[in-house]
Amino acid sequence: MTDNTRFQVKFEEIQQSYNHFIDSCYQSGDGYRLSLNSEVTPYALCFAIFGKHLVGQIDSISKEIELFDELLRSNLSDYKDNCIRNKKNIETDKGYLQLLCFTLSALSIIKTLNKNPLESHVIPLVKKENVCEILQKTEIYNGKAGTGNLAMFYAILLIYSKEYLNKEVDELIDIWIERHLNSINKNGFWGFSNRNLYLQFQNGYHQYEIFEYLGIKNQNQNLTSNFINSLADNIGHFAPYPGGGGCYDYDAIFLLTFLGESLNSKYDALINKTLESILSEQNEDGGFSESLYIRPRNLKNLKSMTQHLVQKEGRVRAERARFCLTLLRFKHNKIKTHWTKYSREWHESNLWDSWFRMLTIARIDNSISLSSSNWGFINFPGIGHSYILSKN
Repeated sequence: MTDNTRFQVKFEEIQQSYNHFIDSCYQSGDGYRLSLNSEVTPYALCFAIFGKHLVGQIDSISKEIELFDELLRSNLSDYKDNCIRNKKNIETDKGYLQLLCFTLSALSIIKTLNKNPLESHVIPLVKKENVCEILQKTEIYNGKAGTGNLAMFYAILLIYSKEYLNKEVDELIDIWIERHLNSINKNGFWGFSNRNLYLQFQNGYHQYEIFEYLGIKNQNQNLTSNFINSLADNIGHFAPYPGGGGCYDYDAIFLLTFLGESLNSKYDALINKTLESILSEQNEDGGFSESLYIRPRNLKNLKSMTQHLVQKEGRVRAERARFCLTLLRFKHNKIKTHWTKYSREWHESNLWDSWFRMLTIARIDNSISLSSSNWGFINFPGIGHSYILSKN
């Protein structure tokens, strides 16, 4: 069996198991749960649609398309109304802007976006004075935590306004691009280049999603790749704690394969490590978790943390130590997010981490041609898009 055939078979098995996990999270007539133990949530519906599309199983929910279209739209309107009732600023509220962008992307996948393109949600947000003020005042160009998401959200809304709603927002898109390129640090991100190393790439990854969609290259990509490489652990994970984390690993692999960048043998070997680790960490239910090495607090996991720390020196070790010590506190026994009321276990399969793990596998597969799998990247700006779509 050739390597390509071996990976083809392995990827098909993992895709099937993942698709089964998505199905197991479905609650008929209501939508999807983020995990088997959580409640139905608006975000989980989006993640399920993204996952189905990624592994070529979108036809399996064809009978639910009308229901899902209705749920996606009503979920978004309800979320917005709740924000307004609670006097939240929807122009900067992460939960609302995230759900809006996810909803647009999900509707594009099920091909119902044109039926009602959600102009009432989008257009009030992309006024010139509003966008410029938010970009300037929220410290996006200083790399403040959370601002990478915000920058991406507004870029998605601007691109959507131009490409789908035929609005004249070219000037604002140019401002977004120019200000980001003019404030980039030597690592290719934003903020002080020698501080908050893990935050830098996890936060700054979001802007690179937009760069890739627009075909904008980082002229110092080799420095960025070297920086990402310096944060990897011995088994190809990229989080400051053992086990990688769905976001950290995907963000890193995205940046290493940005715009199809050809990799030298050093990064090729690293990417293969990442792939092998992720393939070995799929749970029996077919899903993936944030990390298998944080809880319970037993000797095995404490040993993993210790090994994770001693692998590096200097600033990287210091940041890993801070993260690992913080995660040992009881308040971090479970993972809390704005996606659910339920707080999930670190090792618990969920649709978010599962989608990101599968996206990571897909990016790796396409970057080093491991198989002939036909991955379903999303033909829409934002997470889940791929430079490969831009070439077609």
